[in-house]
Amino acid sequence: MRKLFLIASGLILALALERGQRVLALEGQIRLEETELVLRLGDGRVLRRDGLIGLKLILGSGQQDVEVRIDGFEEDRTVLRAPLPLYRMSVRQADGSVGDLCHADPSGRRAAFAFPDGNGGFNLTCTSGAEGKCVLFGYRPWETKEGVPMRDLLQACIHLLRADYGGDDRPSTRNGTLINLYDRFGIQDPGTAAGMEFEAAWGAEGAVCVAHPRISDAITLDQLAERYPRLKGRLGPEACSEGAMRADPRALIFNQSVVTAPLRK
Repeated sequence: MRKLFLIASGLILALALERGQRVLALEGQIRLEETELVLRLGDGRVLRRDGLIGLKLILGSGQQDVEVRIDGFEEDRTVLRAPLPLYRMSVRQADGSVGDLCHADPSGRRAAFAFPDGNGGFNLTCTSGAEGKCVLFGYRPWETKEGVPMRDLLQACIHLLRADYGGDDRPSTRNGTLINLYDRFGIQDPGTAAGMEFEAAWGAEGAVCVAHPRISDAITLDQLAERYPRLKGRLGPEACSEGAMRADPRALIFNQSVVTAPLRK
């Protein structure tokens, strides 16, 4: 499940900061400085990192308010180029129950992080979701590098991880399915993937071609052709190869996966 909050930078929030048994009502502005959340309070104090633990934010989601509490802080130092601040968060549901904002990621963390949305605000997303994983792979949409379309790479990566061939939010993968992901810019290298074959090339709108479906019980090549006319003539191993796709500028990311056969009924 994709967990995403869109938050306006500098939004005035209703806040509660727990310190032991004391609960203090505060007003302030929550901002993103690079990739770190920073709270600037009306009394002049500035809180960040561990200083935000215990903070409850009442966020306007457009339809109803959502109460989120920051329960912990750590840094991910596996990210390319710079550490990424991570926040363990809990959310109060409509029925009053409280649970983790994020599911556990492959390393067992239940963490979220913030990144700029390109419109003066920022997003909160989980490391367990496709978007969070893609950012951790190095597809950081707030960064600029000549000749590297970071925002399109992020979208292509999200479609790839979800096996969302049409780019229309219809995923066809299963949790735990192994893939090998790499791109034409060298952010992720192919490495070795024994037993895997070329699956597809991906762009910002979804698959550019598909050699074989990742989960054959979820969707077939014939079904892809019927559902997505733009993919006709680009389906199957003869029509979809990595070599051919390297010459197509629409293909930003590639992947390999194990060829599966449909289960017999």
